[in-house]
Amino acid sequence: MAADKLTDTDHQNMDAFLGAVLDDYRDGALTKEQAVGGLAHVMAALNIGNVAEARAWFREGRKFIRDGD
Repeated sequence: MAADKLTDTDHQNMDAFLGAVLDDYRDGALTKEQAVGGLAHVMAALNIGNVAEARAWFREGRKFIRDGD
């Protein structure tokens, strides 16, 4: 497995993370700014090739966003 490629598991975790952020925003657990900031953080990590950071966010991003990163 190449370290810079997302795996099927990564894609499943990414889908779960994105869904959770949208649900948390809808339910009022996150502000729009928190949701956008968290999603932007993951996008920026992927943009610079920091797949390890993105993976961490896929797994624990809800906590990161709620704790203020």
